[in-house]
Amino acid sequence: MTSAPRSSPVILITGCSKGFGRELSALALDRGFRVIATARHVETLVTLKEQGAEILPLDVTAPPSTITAFAAIAWGIYGHIDFLINNAAYLQCGAIEENTLEETMIQFNTNVFGLLNTTNAFLPYFRARRAGMIVNISSQGGCVNMEGTGIYCASKAAVDSLSDTWARELAEFNVKCISIQVPGLFRTTVASTMRRGSRRIPGYTVADKVVVDYKAASGTEPGDPTKAMIKILDLITAEGIDLPLRFPLGDDAYENVKSFYLERLAEMEKFKVWSVGTNFN
Repeated sequence: MTSAPRSSPVILITGCSKGFGRELSALALDRGFRVIATARHVETLVTLKEQGAEILPLDVTAPPSTITAFAAIAWGIYGHIDFLINNAAYLQCGAIEENTLEETMIQFNTNVFGLLNTTNAFLPYFRARRAGMIVNISSQGGCVNMEGTGIYCASKAAVDSLSDTWARELAEFNVKCISIQVPGLFRTTVASTMRRGSRRIPGYTVADKVVVDYKAASGTEPGDPTKAMIKILDLITAEGIDLPLRFPLGDDAYENVKSFYLERLAEMEKFKVWSVGTNFN
């Protein structure tokens, strides 16, 4: 294990036990970042610690007071944090109607409120320092909604909206924010660890097929998670560019998100006559 120089940027990543979070942590260490890796079960991070990361336990669904205390500890490790990567999330599947209210709330507690509370806990430090970047790992599902994943997609749409607004609100503090619409067809553990709504309602064949196909494709997805995480590190450390509000990452995500917006623009033009003409004469 080698220590990164004191001048190296500091990056804190949530949800590092597996998948994108673990991959991003390892790559950041290789690039000389000072990495703070977190997970609910800190014992899953031993390998990253051996590679040089600081490791901390973090359950993003903990009460805000707990996360506030965590932020103070994490910030104190190096005296600052340059990049906060909100990665912790999971995939809830099944037709919307098949998911109970409790299952829906659990999905939002992790994917939305956990991200919200974690970010809010660090914002006073970022604002006081007048520097830093918040990177929210979202999904193309935030705009390209797919049957069978409606609850998950709704949570990611909320993430995109929060991220867009933070980018505007925090600009006066010189704090940047970006939403990475990444989870597409990448070879990670997402499909194998996704949760299914507990109710089964006959007739939702389209939603059922999406869930079955998603699981069947696990381990054979075309996307390389290492290449994806390299792209993220390249983007957030690039100099002299204005970051986009949302960044679709992956061959499928790029094409799907592009098609979505082109279709919405075509719809707007088609129905413009019904949209405009509502002002007082």
